[in-house]
Amino acid sequence: MNQYNLGKGKQQKQFHLILSPLKLEQSLRMKNNYLENSLYYQHTTPRTILPQFTPQKKKAQISFQESKNSPQSQLVTSFKVRPRNFHQEKVQFQSNLIKVQSRLIPDDNFKFKAKYAARSRKGVQGGNATKVNQDAFICCAKIENNECIHLFAICDGHGENGHFVSGFIKAHLPTLVSKNKMILERSSSQGLMIIIQGLSDLLQKSNIDISFSGSTLVIVYLQNNKLYCANLGDSRAVLLSRDDKWKMKPLSRDHKPSCKDEADRILANGGRIDPLMNNLGLFVGPLRVWTNQNVPGLAMTRSLGDEIAHSVGVSDKPEILQFDLEKSDKVIILGSDGLFEFLNDEQIVNCITPYYDSSNIEGACNQLMLAACNSWMQKCNNLIDDITFIVLFLTY
Repeated sequence: MNQYNLGKGKQQKQFHLILSPLKLEQSLRMKNNYLENSLYYQHTTPRTILPQFTPQKKKAQISFQESKNSPQSQLVTSFKVRPRNFHQEKVQFQSNLIKVQSRLIPDDNFKFKAKYAARSRKGVQGGNATKVNQDAFICCAKIENNECIHLFAICDGHGENGHFVSGFIKAHLPTLVSKNKMILERSSSQGLMIIIQGLSDLLQKSNIDISFSGSTLVIVYLQNNKLYCANLGDSRAVLLSRDDKWKMKPLSRDHKPSCKDEADRILANGGRIDPLMNNLGLFVGPLRVWTNQNVPGLAMTRSLGDEIAHSVGVSDKPEILQFDLEKSDKVIILGSDGLFEFLNDEQIVNCITPYYDSSNIEGACNQLMLAACNSWMQKCNNLIDDITFIVLFLTY
């Protein structure tokens, strides 16, 4: 996946209007309520035209070459990455823990068996024969040889080095899970926070250029009758249940600039939220996160990596949700946004459920991948995103 691909559309309302200039003296309240303000979008002179940048990797400072073709090139001479405030991060870490539902002791008498399978397919981009798959999946099944403790994850890289970031997560996540398995079992939400913060710290120290590259991450952790979902970005996890009929419910939410609480954080940190502006001065596609230097145009508000975007409030702190499993819960699906882009809930249910009673999880995965690819071919011309997912069948 490439979040900076100008040709990629999202399942959001597309804006083809031109944004009026924002006056510096406008109040924060007006900024925070911009999505609800019908006067925010106006047919007036465009505010800015995106220059072309050539980033030079440097941890302490990122410099950009000026673009002679851009009327705004004089605004972009240097850019300093905001140093990390570890005390503030510790305070924020504790604040995030408070927001997570208090953990109840798992019921050791609640037993289930999990059968799982995964698929990952490289996407198609017209004219890009060297495209690589930037998705990855991680399966840590039967932790401590326990049939009822599992951890599964999907990461979806973006940017030039996105495949290195997702590969880095795939390589280091199982090690961090093993090191923190005690706290993960005793205080699951805190354990997930520590693991994801560890990934972020290791990534910062790595040799990967993460100035404009990063990855989503969605994790599902199962422990007896408890399910925890930790999420950053727009990869998703969903749960299929069956009582009288099959139904689907989300286990995570997408972190997008269109979410008001997410947008508030970006604006409070000096970021700007606009769609992409094309060469004609028209806004197109989904809302994106920008710095004052008109970079990077990230279409999500939480991720690992993305050093420049993190300087204006894009967060590496996950949102963790807790659920109680019931015996009517039969199927869990984790997937990159390539899976969910053009498939609705009913289509996903119809792909999976005919195979559940016969425990044919491989057939279910094959059908789901076929449906996802066909939906891309029908909706987009010569474009298919990377598609990766994990399917779990739960039996009791």
